[in-house]
Amino acid sequence: MCSANFHSYSPSNLPLWCFFLESFKVHLKGLWKSECRCGPEISSVKDLSITAEWNMESSLCPCTEPGNSLSAPLASWEEYYRWRSLPLHSPAAVLLHWPLTLYHCLQLSRIQASRCDANDTLRIHYLGPEKELLQLPVFAELLALFPGVHLCIELVGPTVPRSRDGEVLNISSYAHCSAESCCCRSFAASEDVNCSALTLKLWKGVYHERYSDMV
Repeated sequence: MCSANFHSYSPSNLPLWCFFLESFKVHLKGLWKSECRCGPEISSVKDLSITAEWNMESSLCPCTEPGNSLSAPLASWEEYYRWRSLPLHSPAAVLLHWPLTLYHCLQLSRIQASRCDANDTLRIHYLGPEKELLQLPVFAELLALFPGVHLCIELVGPTVPRSRDGEVLNISSYAHCSAESCCCRSFAASEDVNCSALTLKLWKGVYHERYSDMV
């Protein structure tokens, strides 16, 4: 999907990728703002909000806890969609490939949630973030994938705004859907230290120059 031809146009005179996003009513909205060339340049955005929303109905996005825990590692998008009770036509994978790629990398590294206890902190150095800086709430899906584990992701790259260098963001709930009555909007983060938690740290610069600040 990410290799969409921006020079092809739909009958509505929108580039095809924009037309696809518009078909779900998410073009230039919430977490989707940076998904096409119509959106803002990353370097010009000062507010890396962790409150941006899916702007889709709850049936199309993972806005709440999963109905059941994973009994085995996920091996495909089809398995993930089934686990999260999402229809296969949901475009959520367009944004979820960031956290799901991390999940797959950790599986390849033989790091599994079952091997981590509540006192563990799983630290990840994430190099070269760009448009995902405008989609930070989607990383909350790691809370479902690694229940009971505190994850700390250090995002380092030249596109991090200078004004946000060194900032720490704590995420304890999922990105909201568009339904005002959905329970995702009334979620209150637990103060129990044993619950899942996600910390994002932002670093401006290149990895080899900022590494000493990160460790």
